[in-house]
Amino acid sequence: MRNIRSIVSAATVVASLTLALSPVCLSRTSSVNPGMITSDEVTAARSRQIPELPTNDEWWLRPHRMIQTNLREIDATMDLDRYIDDIKDFGADVVLFNVGGIVANYPTDLEFQWRNTYMKGDMVGAVLERLHAEGIRMIGRFDFSKINEKFAAQNPDWLYVSESGQNVNYNGQVHTCVSGNYQQEYMLKILSEAVDSYRLDGVFFNMIGYQRSDYSGNYHGICQCENCKRLFKDYSGLELPPTVKEDDPAYRKYQQFTSKMKDRQFKRVNRLLKSKRPSLGICTYTKEGIDIIRQESNSALGRGTYMDTHRAKKTLLEAGRRQLANAAVHFIAIPFRHTSVAPYLTGRRLSQQMMNGAWLDFYCIGPLHRQEDRLGLDIVRDIYRFHAANERFLVDTRPAAQVALFAGENAEYMGMLEILCENQIPFELTQLDPEQLKRYELIIVPGTDRLRGPQVGALDEYIEQGGRALITGRLAENLKCLNDLKFEKTRKPEKGSYIRIRPEDRGRIDREIFEKLDLVFLQGVFHVYRSDAGAEDLLRLIPGDMFGPPEKCYYRNVSDVPALFYRKSGKGSAAYFPWEVGSHYQKQYHQGHANLVLGAMENLLGLRRSLKVECHPLIEVTHRKDSKGRFEWIALYNHSGQRQDALHAPIPMRDMEIHIKPGKPVHRIRLLKDTRELEFSVGPDSRVRLTVPELNHYEVVLLEYD
Repeated sequence: MRNIRSIVSAATVVASLTLALSPVCLSRTSSVNPGMITSDEVTAARSRQIPELPTNDEWWLRPHRMIQTNLREIDATMDLDRYIDDIKDFGADVVLFNVGGIVANYPTDLEFQWRNTYMKGDMVGAVLERLHAEGIRMIGRFDFSKINEKFAAQNPDWLYVSESGQNVNYNGQVHTCVSGNYQQEYMLKILSEAVDSYRLDGVFFNMIGYQRSDYSGNYHGICQCENCKRLFKDYSGLELPPTVKEDDPAYRKYQQFTSKMKDRQFKRVNRLLKSKRPSLGICTYTKEGIDIIRQESNSALGRGTYMDTHRAKKTLLEAGRRQLANAAVHFIAIPFRHTSVAPYLTGRRLSQQMMNGAWLDFYCIGPLHRQEDRLGLDIVRDIYRFHAANERFLVDTRPAAQVALFAGENAEYMGMLEILCENQIPFELTQLDPEQLKRYELIIVPGTDRLRGPQVGALDEYIEQGGRALITGRLAENLKCLNDLKFEKTRKPEKGSYIRIRPEDRGRIDREIFEKLDLVFLQGVFHVYRSDAGAEDLLRLIPGDMFGPPEKCYYRNVSDVPALFYRKSGKGSAAYFPWEVGSHYQKQYHQGHANLVLGAMENLLGLRRSLKVECHPLIEVTHRKDSKGRFEWIALYNHSGQRQDALHAPIPMRDMEIHIKPGKPVHRIRLLKDTRELEFSVGPDSRVRLTVPELNHYEVVLLEYD
């Protein structure tokens, strides 16, 4: 048997000292707290009947309120009464609880699963029984990415091998490999033992896939274990690449291999678990073989103002009926897990998920009552309680937006998303599926050159049947709705370039701001198109010209090259910017760029908005309807407390006027957060008019039908 050569992190020593000094680290010989889990109080759950919650095979197909208290070994000494009381106090209806893998929090009979040495009795059984008695579900958390060094020494073929030929030992836990039999076979034994012993409602898997780094961020590279070499050879006929080289055909093949192996693994897990209990929900950070899609919002992944709006909409778009549990991570970074992010950052993350129809999901290290940075917990509790109190209005809704945005990730897409959010235009995302498109009056497509063939056809058919589209960037080939535009060339970015807004353009895009604005800057590529005759052309390109010294700072030429086209096609129409106006807005947030987009939508394309909210740009609006046709609601979120990456309490906003043409006649309007009824009027055009007197953090305006 090969000796394990280990990379031992200095973090091991630091972690040991930290553990010894931690005020919540209780010795195994400490006196017992009231409610603490002990062998005298708890009998193993496998020897008694734990109540099972009423269920069906798809209990997860509605938004839930989940709390993940990611437990440490020392939390086996926690006060169980306090733990359950806190979960109830927050209004959670699902708990993500550590069950097995790296540490077993139940009396496992398996040889190669480390039993929590701080545990007396059966922690999983005790907590599950109490949660089920309160009507709260438990999803069991498992982590198979690492194994205790004692077991690793006995099973070296289970382990990850770095590019330098070493195993990785991090604080006594050794990295395993997806290709090895621990993750291929032994994990199924652990799952079977846990699921056969306990009536868990779901299972969650942490740190899935082929890991290349440790918790300190040290990069160890592509796994070079014998199992990876053999399986990759069988898959591709190639030798395993020794390191990452993007231009190496073997590495590109390796990326396909790891993706397929991960998907294969969860399909096997799905078959095993569903054969035991079809109502068991499977949750992790992938889409194959699972029921609940998990993601995380944390500081390391960015603090974009609308990041959770984007993530919720995009995941729900791609997931079909499945739900998104996107964790609002309590801590600021992995090395500082006991210190929280700004409270209103957590609040924003949770609110944007809730207002877009996803789960509430909060993740912290250790039980709630042992948090040593509790600044954000009141906000979390407030949002969870609000959701619980208004569940009947929040969990079975569908989007009511008139506008759809073609889903993407680039600056042009994000700029368009920000323009919509800051101008209170409710929207959803689309992949240009023909059935999806029928729901919307207008589609925004930031760059049709990204479209695949069927998507081009779907967009043309949508416009032909009466839809309207706003298109930017380079045109896709074979796009019939703008087929009279002939491409000439692409101009590279030029300093001193502008887009000219002529007097005759103002009447067509009709935005008040253009009475004071004759041009906007152009900082990017520009695609030159000419119209044969069918399209109306607007705006003009000012090519790059002199910008210094000040005495020579004037342009000498306004070209005849159009910067905006409008064309009718069938029953519908398209407006086209041959440059990326959205990414320009994201660069400098100049209102001229945003108003060009709004003018094209409302005036060229004739979008008559069913919902208008007259308020500050830092208020985000979501519009959803009851699936059973009983009501609709408008959610308002106040972003005014943000300064760059700092988030503070929002400044109260007052007297927001709402004009809406509801789906049905309305008999009552009330605020769900402020719990008051609002007066409203109905105009001759059937539009309802009302005023929200004040907005602090967030609000939901509920319109109940006759």
